[in-house]
Amino acid sequence: MPKNRQLKNVIMSHHIQDGGVDAADLSSAVNAVLANQAVEVTTVGGAASEALGVSGVTTGSKIIATLKDNGTNNITILTAKATSANVVTVVFSGDPGNDAIVAIAAF
Repeated sequence: MPKNRQLKNVIMSHHIQDGGVDAADLSSAVNAVLANQAVEVTTVGGAASEALGVSGVTTGSKIIATLKDNGTNNITILTAKATSANVVTVVFSGDPGNDAIVAIAAF
């Protein structure tokens, strides 16, 4: 396909009419997927590994975790995975202390 060809309103061989999808449609669809599985959790500290409560998570959930605030101990996230129902275990580069904020999305 030539680089200069513009494909208007085409997504994966299906057509979407102009105005057929708006921000409200997308917002409700995203919220339906992430309901009760997108949270911010503040660490309690004491160890480099911490089990964080995330409602709706199962051991099969895919986890995306990032630091909203790395706290006074200036830590990073090494790994994050769902380890049981409603629990995401995050391994940090060190003790996160009681003030790091982790943003977690589970799918």
